[in-house]
Amino acid sequence: MDVEIESPAKRTLEQQLATVRFLAGVEQGRWELLLLAWPNIYVRVTGRDPETNYAFAHDFHLECTGFPDPGPYVERWSFATNNTHGSVPPAPGAGSPGFIDAMKEWSGGLYRPWNRAAATHNDWARKRPHEAWNPQRDVTFIMEHLYALVTEQAVWLAPKI
Repeated sequence: MDVEIESPAKRTLEQQLATVRFLAGVEQGRWELLLLAWPNIYVRVTGRDPETNYAFAHDFHLECTGFPDPGPYVERWSFATNNTHGSVPPAPGAGSPGFIDAMKEWSGGLYRPWNRAAATHNDWARKRPHEAWNPQRDVTFIMEHLYALVTEQAVWLAPKI
């Protein structure tokens, strides 16, 4: 008898993608799950300028092997709709300081303490425990941080449009 044993990491991520907190972000239009192709998830995050309602969206790739410990490796992404998963786009040339710093060219994906590759850089996980990933957090923690970055960019772009 062939029985496929599901990865505990995959099961944990799928459970977190079905939580009220994650689905509330989807319902509010903050983010959407574009594709789950274990161990990769592709999401689109949309932020709005509250004064003008200008919307700005950006795609991200989260690689989740071993989830939740270690946490996801997060990188900027350009999701393709032609049956491919897309690719890493160039770093943005202009934008809000936080958005540009997080999205800059760097070998470890997004330059933030909650990103798997960046957590040990400059001892961020120890210096910024409130921003660092730990296995007790869930994927919505990262989505909320991505939403804050994208919203910051929307607010920065709104007066320029």
